[in-house]
Amino acid sequence: MSPVFAKILRIWMLLLLTLLVVQFALAGFGVGYGGALEDGFEAHFLNGNALLYLYAAANPLALAARCGAKIVWLAVLGTFMVLVQHGLALANAPGTLWGQSLFLVHALNGVALIYLAHRTGVLVRNRIRGRLPAASPTGRGPSQAG
Repeated sequence: MSPVFAKILRIWMLLLLTLLVVQFALAGFGVGYGGALEDGFEAHFLNGNALLYLYAAANPLALAARCGAKIVWLAVLGTFMVLVQHGLALANAPGTLWGQSLFLVHALNGVALIYLAHRTGVLVRNRIRGRLPAASPTGRGPSQAG
């Protein structure tokens, strides 16, 4: 494990978690502003784009931190889920059952992203503090000494 990159990744995941919570607040602002996907949602769209780039940057950080394959895969999953968020937003049809269903999935995916960012950060924190065992050379669990 690289302690410097692990600490950077931990802070990075806290930043992502904060921006994801802010993203929900911005969505609420957009709905309260009038509900149309125009002026009220501008900050929501900008923050969503920032989340995509920041989650994409978490992938090489997770690799550089060398905290384990699980953390790397969770970072990759987060990036994929943000891409799904963008796809759901682009495929919407406001005012239709299809569009409202997509918005429901969009919101649920956002909640899952918040949990994922939190859980990834906790795993990195535990790894930094030495609470997670190092993987064995075979990758099948904790290494056993003699």
